[in-house]
Amino acid sequence: MEDIRQDPAWGGHLKHKGWKIDWVKSSDGRHKIQVSILRLGWWPFSMMKIQRSNFDPDFNDLKRLKRKYWVANSIIEPIRVQNMESFRKAGYHLTRFPYLAMSSYVNDLSKSEKELWSGLSDNAKRLIKKNANAKIIEISPDKFCELWKKSSKIWIMKVDEVANLQKSFKGKVRLVVSKVGYEYHSGLMVIYSKDTANYYQTWTSEAGRKSGVHYKLVWEEMKKAKQMGMKYFDFEGIFDPRWPQKKWIGFTDFKRRFGGELVRFPGGFFRWL
Repeated sequence: MEDIRQDPAWGGHLKHKGWKIDWVKSSDGRHKIQVSILRLGWWPFSMMKIQRSNFDPDFNDLKRLKRKYWVANSIIEPIRVQNMESFRKAGYHLTRFPYLAMSSYVNDLSKSEKELWSGLSDNAKRLIKKNANAKIIEISPDKFCELWKKSSKIWIMKVDEVANLQKSFKGKVRLVVSKVGYEYHSGLMVIYSKDTANYYQTWTSEAGRKSGVHYKLVWEEMKKAKQMGMKYFDFEGIFDPRWPQKKWIGFTDFKRRFGGELVRFPGGFFRWL
């Protein structure tokens, strides 16, 4: 599974937000791992993050990069760890405050549509059938953010950020909404890596919370990702007791009803200097 944060297009998106992008060798020397660096204000020092790599970094090569950018602190949040002892020797320890979710549900899109459907909960199936006549349409970044802002009480992405994501990923970002009559009920931003459709940002209106039409929207996007040849549909984070965010419990239950496999990531490994 290739995460969007190791896609060069993600690097292009972060550059738009002021980050520098570089690469470090993997421990076996056969792969390049994308590294993100952000200067800390007016200070000459920087912070560094390496996220969702399938490979351990070459810690000697990483030391070189950290000297180059005057890195004050760094975090590594891998998909898996190949050699835990190498992390310990390099001075990295698990942090209680990771940047990324520590678990997710991931659906295997190599299954047939019938098998995927059978994996859904009874409630999910019922709401998809109930909303069979709802329309699913693709919209522009400005319209998506306008609707998102109306339905959210917390932080949302700016229009130029969303537009830049679409530009960086060159057609691999879909902004879709569910619509019943003239009313918008929910929205979803899906970002594609080489083999994975990522459930990245979402919103639901008051009407959408009552109708449950978001189940239909997500189901249709899962089917579309399968048609596009994607191997996985990653729900991009759920509640994990190792980093207990209680406000995540509600949407975790929603994502669980799509029948994906629980994937637990190792967590975030942090080091000062």
